[in-house]
Amino acid sequence: MKKWFTRLKLSRQIAVVCGVFLLIPVLTLYYTTMRSARETAIEAKIQEAETSRDRFMAEAERVAELCNMSTQVFLNTPALTEHLSALTAGREPDALALLEFYREDLASLKKIIISNPDLYQIRVYSTVSGIHEMMPILYGAERMERLSWADKELPSGSWVFDFDDTLFPNQPATPHILSLVTDITSEYGKVGVLETSVRMDEVMPELFSGDEASWTVLLSENGEVLAGTTYVEAEELPHIPLSETPVRTRLDGRRTLTTRAFIQGSDCVYLQVTDLSDIYAASRWQALWLFIAFAAAFALMTAVVSRLIRRMLRGFYGAFDGIRAFAAGDMDATVEVTGKGEIADFAREAGGLLEMLRKTLRDNLEREAQIQRAETKALQNQINAHFIYNVLEAIKMMAEIDEKYEIADAVTTLGKLLRYSMKLEGGNVELSRELEYIRNYIDLMNLRFDYVITLYMDIPEELMGQKIPKISLQPIVENAVVHGAAALAADSTISLRGEIDRERGRCTISIRDEGVGMDEGALERLKRQIAGLEPTSSGSGNGIGLKNVHDRIRLSFGEEYGLRVESKPGVGTTVMVDLPYREPEKVEGGQT
Repeated sequence: MKKWFTRLKLSRQIAVVCGVFLLIPVLTLYYTTMRSARETAIEAKIQEAETSRDRFMAEAERVAELCNMSTQVFLNTPALTEHLSALTAGREPDALALLEFYREDLASLKKIIISNPDLYQIRVYSTVSGIHEMMPILYGAERMERLSWADKELPSGSWVFDFDDTLFPNQPATPHILSLVTDITSEYGKVGVLETSVRMDEVMPELFSGDEASWTVLLSENGEVLAGTTYVEAEELPHIPLSETPVRTRLDGRRTLTTRAFIQGSDCVYLQVTDLSDIYAASRWQALWLFIAFAAAFALMTAVVSRLIRRMLRGFYGAFDGIRAFAAGDMDATVEVTGKGEIADFAREAGGLLEMLRKTLRDNLEREAQIQRAETKALQNQINAHFIYNVLEAIKMMAEIDEKYEIADAVTTLGKLLRYSMKLEGGNVELSRELEYIRNYIDLMNLRFDYVITLYMDIPEELMGQKIPKISLQPIVENAVVHGAAALAADSTISLRGEIDRERGRCTISIRDEGVGMDEGALERLKRQIAGLEPTSSGSGNGIGLKNVHDRIRLSFGEEYGLRVESKPGVGTTVMVDLPYREPEKVEGGQT
């Protein structure tokens, strides 16, 4: 390396030295960037896992409480216990008593099932076969024997996970049933079995919708899978640490996040696993490409710096070439002096030296020795220390200038803006995301103007989850900026308000500026452009942008929705966006 470095030209030596000193912070930034990007992605996975855990645990505890409370209601119904006791004692009630028991007692118990849509069934099985069954609650012992858990000696109050309901052989089996099985006792001993059940695929869909990247199961205390599908070897499950907070582990040689915690009110353990292999693989690929980019940038920078330094040292090289030609025997060789500064002074001195050499070349050896010493001294002064200091100082200043912290927030905001606008996603987006995009846009506009644009939002919380076409409000806000704040060139406010009309199932988002407004002719022309009754200009103006938003809303939601515009000269302009309103708790399928 030393021999290679000494053979380089001076300009390249300086470029290599500068590049090496710059390479250290670049490599540090490279490592920090890769690690930060990977940790950011993992942190996002941790937050997703915590959200999923909280939602699942809350739902599981709610289901357990519902089953226990419903069970207690049935157990505390004396008429039901008396009827089962009579059957056990062999006293079959007469038809009138059965009818009264069905209409008064079982009817009230049936309301409990109907009033709780999360309940699948509540069934009571007598210990006696061949009784008069009263569906959907009371059944004989022979019915219970058709269920998979009937032949197991279950303690009273046991949970049975993920089995198929095969009570009626002439009907398709209902899968993924979770039941709380409790004995009903009286002075005759055990007189019945109470089964309170829910459908796990409805109340705990995460158990049946996972894949290798993220999956959830329920385990027994010894690690046996009770419900859900695992994607690792079963013997690894008991060794996963108990922690309600996601922890990093290795399963099947892969990096994962795991959450393993007891569920209150049920005899099971919650386990959620998220595979991090894709994040680490992506990080490695990003590191490789970033390294290639850094290497290419370093090579390019070295070449550019070398060329710039060579250009700066052009006078020096000219002087050096003249001296070299003279040393090779060209007695007429001269040094061209160009520009000003220390390099030009050096070239001028070198030219004078050559002239002196030409005059004294044939002098005695003492003069020749003096000339050689002068030449040696001149060569030692080829590199001016002050010049090198200036070059290094300039590089230092460039590095310091690059750390413009006041621009960091603007760059971050612009990054959010670009990620949102360039991300490919189908369908519509939530209003809250569109509002965040508008906030970022206004922040960037305030960097551009000398005056301040204030964004005022009065949006009900119920509207934050409403779906709207992506980047549909921003063009309206941009028009408010151009024809409001920019037109006035003064501090102004852009207001966004949301209103809900539940009777009509509609909501309206109004965007108002404090601009110059429009007269009736201009307003009518704009309305006709939005409605497509008059062509819009492709140049500056608000017609084409508003028409595009209007068309997108109508395509998404129907002809009765879209834009409305109101304006008064000297007061400002208000654009109202009419959208369908959906209650926040409503989801597809009509469930809550």
